[in-house]
Amino acid sequence: MFLLAVCASLASCSATRFAYDNADTALRFMASSYLELDATQTEDMRLRIVQFHQWHRANELPAYAALMHSASERAARGITTEDVAWGFANLRSRYRSFAAKAAEDAAPVLATLAPDQIAALEHRFAENNQKFTKEFLAADGGKRPRAQVRRMLERFSDFAGDLTPDQEARIERFALAHESHVALRFEDRRQWQRDVIAALKQPRSAQELGASLAEMFNRPERRRSEAFIREDKAWDEDLGQLIVDLDRTLSSKQRAQVVRRLSDYAEDFAELAGEKAA
Repeated sequence: MFLLAVCASLASCSATRFAYDNADTALRFMASSYLELDATQTEDMRLRIVQFHQWHRANELPAYAALMHSASERAARGITTEDVAWGFANLRSRYRSFAAKAAEDAAPVLATLAPDQIAALEHRFAENNQKFTKEFLAADGGKRPRAQVRRMLERFSDFAGDLTPDQEARIERFALAHESHVALRFEDRRQWQRDVIAALKQPRSAQELGASLAEMFNRPERRRSEAFIREDKAWDEDLGQLIVDLDRTLSSKQRAQVVRRLSDYAEDFAELAGEKAA
């Protein structure tokens, strides 16, 4: 969920609002970094991104605000396994809705891509995959698992503040125990990329292409093996237990920070939803 991920990575409420108000510019930059569009395609994509941003503000931000508000209330009283399952389900649902809508809106432009433009996109996928492999998957004398641990520590400390040595150790044990899951998810991403390229190469209408791409997000299990689904479920369950275990170790200061951070995001999303698109 790109926009939510961007907002959640920022340190202040004002920064969140600034980032979201300029998200259409960021999305255009991301699109241009992957797609080598001509002038006509670029203008068409620009208009579609502006319209998508308006749709997102009106339809998704209210849902984000409600989600964050409920999450802050749950965090205040203590996180349970049921709370974690609720959070995972809601985030997954919101992501799929967001991504499917984006795919359908972009399809009229994507359907006009020439073979050399599709080849350029395929090459960009390969470049990013190589970068990811080097950082997280390549054998490098022990740096690979440390990179995974560091990323998880950053995510948890972003909400809870400074972590205790025991909390950091719990997170590190989880990351190292599930090291193979990173490779599993990476291969799933590569399969999704192959499916996207195959869909773009097939002659079809924009509506057919949009429906095909949207289904890749709405029904990812269709490309996944039983082994993947089983391993991914185990990851979700263990991550949920880690969150519950860490919640029980939060100091009053840490819990207050978690609740305040979630409440701030709820307020930001509600205010952004009420603002008129530029």
